[in-house]
Amino acid sequence: MGLFSSLKKSKAPTKRSQGTGAGTGTRPTITTTTSTNTATPRLRSPQKPIHAALEIPEIMERTFDFVDEYTLHHTVILVCHDWFWINQHRIVRKVNWFETSKTRRLGKVASRLPRATHMVLYTVSNDWNNELARTLAENHIRQVRNQEQGLHGPLGQDAYFQPTAPTSHHGMLKKRNPLQFSRILRNLDISGSGRLLWQLLPSLGSLTGLRVLFMEYEVFDVDLVLVACPSLVSLRLEFRKDGCRLQLSSTFTEDDAAASSPHLVLRTFIVENVTITQPCLDHLLAISPRLKNLQLRNVCAHKAISTPHIEQWSWLMTKLLAYRISLSSVHFSIKNGQPTTDEEAYEKIMMVAPRSQEWVWRATDLTPTLTRYLRQLPNVVTHLELIQPFAAYSDGYELHQYLCVSPHLLHLKALYAVVKVDRMDIHGRWTSPSLAHPKPPRIWACRNLRTLHITCYALGTYTLEDRKGRSRIFFGYISRVLPRLEDLTVLEYAASSPYLSLELQGGFCLLARLSQLAHLRIGDIDLKKVFKAADLRWIVPGGHINGGRLERSYLYRTWGDLLAEEAKTTARKKNVRDEDMNKDVELWNSLEDLGLLLDVKKMVDEMEANTEAYKGGMRKLRNLAIYRNLLSGPTRPEKEYLRLANDNFELKREIWRDDIGEVASFVVP
Repeated sequence: MGLFSSLKKSKAPTKRSQGTGAGTGTRPTITTTTSTNTATPRLRSPQKPIHAALEIPEIMERTFDFVDEYTLHHTVILVCHDWFWINQHRIVRKVNWFETSKTRRLGKVASRLPRATHMVLYTVSNDWNNELARTLAENHIRQVRNQEQGLHGPLGQDAYFQPTAPTSHHGMLKKRNPLQFSRILRNLDISGSGRLLWQLLPSLGSLTGLRVLFMEYEVFDVDLVLVACPSLVSLRLEFRKDGCRLQLSSTFTEDDAAASSPHLVLRTFIVENVTITQPCLDHLLAISPRLKNLQLRNVCAHKAISTPHIEQWSWLMTKLLAYRISLSSVHFSIKNGQPTTDEEAYEKIMMVAPRSQEWVWRATDLTPTLTRYLRQLPNVVTHLELIQPFAAYSDGYELHQYLCVSPHLLHLKALYAVVKVDRMDIHGRWTSPSLAHPKPPRIWACRNLRTLHITCYALGTYTLEDRKGRSRIFFGYISRVLPRLEDLTVLEYAASSPYLSLELQGGFCLLARLSQLAHLRIGDIDLKKVFKAADLRWIVPGGHINGGRLERSYLYRTWGDLLAEEAKTTARKKNVRDEDMNKDVELWNSLEDLGLLLDVKKMVDEMEANTEAYKGGMRKLRNLAIYRNLLSGPTRPEKEYLRLANDNFELKREIWRDDIGEVASFVVP
């Protein structure tokens, strides 16, 4: 390949000045002495070939760890056969089944399952349990048969490449079948009914990740899952109602752990709203020497159980130190317990996880003291998650202040804390005088943020123009301050605030600036809203061009008076920039039109011009959910667009590619 050939180093021939061959470039002659003994020529040891960096699989393995999923799926694996093989275990091929799915959908699930790596099941009733169990059982039998025939190697990522004695760069890694990982189910997310999991369990031997979300359950046998899934690396158990008791029977004991080391490959164990006894967790820690992420969220006591429960940090810390388990992330909280004492929690975490980069706190624990502690860890904390209970009486001030001094943060999940729009209104254009700040709000410093899950608190009136203005502030702020976002979830604190405006005038299209965005969710409840095609056309690649001239002409005619009035009445406050903004003049200038309709007009002009910053549509967007129930799950953007768009517009055909590379033809306005 050209890329490889350009990096290859040509080795020039070695010249020796010896005898008459010196300086002539010819092979030098071997001289002999006058004695009868003839000197034997000097044998050179064969030199190992010199390879370019991109030809060494070990280097490429490390390099591809930093490439995003979209680029891997649509570019990298298409470069050459070697890159295709190396990245098979990184490609995610997801198949979904929801409660609202129809019978014909089950046929699609069955056809895609043999090459799926990730399955998502949202089911509350038990109507489809037998069909789903039979489908997975058939797929499991097929995998076992292929493995016996040598088509696949042993299950697990570490078995994909095995070192061999290299004779060339092609032999540095012994490649097995390149479809080994593309045809093995590695991750399962299951929500709703608990009965379905136990029916599927015999067919889940290849799983490395399992996430369970049940509404309520009495006893959950962890040992059954660990026996059925020996390669399990991540286990996450969440229950919406407390009272579920985790059970780890005598199937696993400390003697078993000593006889087989390591007994489990488990690295992540997260539970929420469960009852877990001290012996149960003690056994789990004893047989999980590789554990790195341990989170016991809102654990609760069970009055009917006499066995001691986990009630204090001290017991957990003692066990972790005794088993010499070094964690990268740890959390412990009690259901309905008092807010964690800042000093105590901080000291405990630093003892068992001194190099932790992932911090998990309850939303009610984010106090000024804790925020100060977090600030003492510069360039360390990259993941921050705020969990239940919901901080209903918190105004989100501490979270805002922390984000303003955390340039190192990469992932923020704070659905149980509010983010107020008025703190994003740096020009004070849509903020009530009673809420106005004495000086401009500071701007978030986490410009490299990849994941953002927040609850928006608009604090506005229910007038249409106020909704649109505040929505423009919110979407404009997110798109300018966080340009590298890949995963965005926005819920609304609907107790006292109006819904965000997703119309074109509301600035929803400003999110098109997020060129890396792959997952987008707005709202978590079913809400029927009528959208015009112009409101959502920007999501579709080329949608801003198809049938767009008349539409834009009408759009600008209706906006002309609004833009003129805005230019006259909007007070462009020249706020004194804070010390952070003096370091980033470009960002400050990009926020000059924040909250104005003019900002939306400029974005539409960029779409029409098909500029370098916007090349048409959100091409990396893979999952979209707009006011859609969580149990319905996200879906592909084209399907969500069809669901939301108004049918009164002329329909046109577009071509999309679905999440596993197949071409799908559908109709859009």
